[in-house]
Amino acid sequence: MARERKARREHERELRKTVRRLEREAATLPGGAPDNPVNVASAAVVETRARATPCALCGGDLELRGDRATSTPRGVLRELQAVCRRCHAPRALWFLIAPTLAS
Repeated sequence: MARERKARREHERELRKTVRRLEREAATLPGGAPDNPVNVASAAVVETRARATPCALCGGDLELRGDRATSTPRGVLRELQAVCRRCHAPRALWFLIAPTLAS
């Protein structure tokens, strides 16, 4: 009995470590942090691009829950809050809306 509990705790500990590692790696991907947003030319494509992004933990589809936007000198920085439909992991995706200037 104690051996089973110890094995289960060790397994759960390893799973938590894996989740933390995957979350750190997801933050380094484009759109994973405010200092590394996905650049888009129009606000019209932000939600489509966010829905097309798979969950960093299980690869499932993301459900958008909310968003907020901040004006910056480079353009509008938009943060979308999402939750995986499969594993329910929360995720924030960042987009920089910087329209291309006509020359």
